[in-house]
Amino acid sequence: MARADRRKTPMTDFLLDRKGSKVNVVIGAELSTTVTRDLQGLLCAAQEDGVTELVLDFSQTKSVDAAGIRLLLATQNSFSGGGKSLTLVHVPATIISLFEALRLNRRLNAHAG
Repeated sequence: MARADRRKTPMTDFLLDRKGSKVNVVIGAELSTTVTRDLQGLLCAAQEDGVTELVLDFSQTKSVDAAGIRLLLATQNSFSGGGKSLTLVHVPATIISLFEALRLNRRLNAHAG
């Protein structure tokens, strides 16, 4: 059964859609401290509920702050191995450049969009 959950924060929002063991999350304009508080709880709950494939869609995202980077790394650590996967899709060139500057492109499965 598919479920969609839209969460709004003062600056941005995200849309979470679950289909079986796969979760797609469309991140809003920024992946920042405000968003990561809500999103981290949902991602942890999803993983505990049997999610094995997580796709983060950055098609609407313009910026990522340090809290967003921490969330991505923590999520990558949680989803590495054991038949689980994390994929970042539609990542803008500016954010890809940030990942490369921080050498996160070696750890994150990020695809330009």
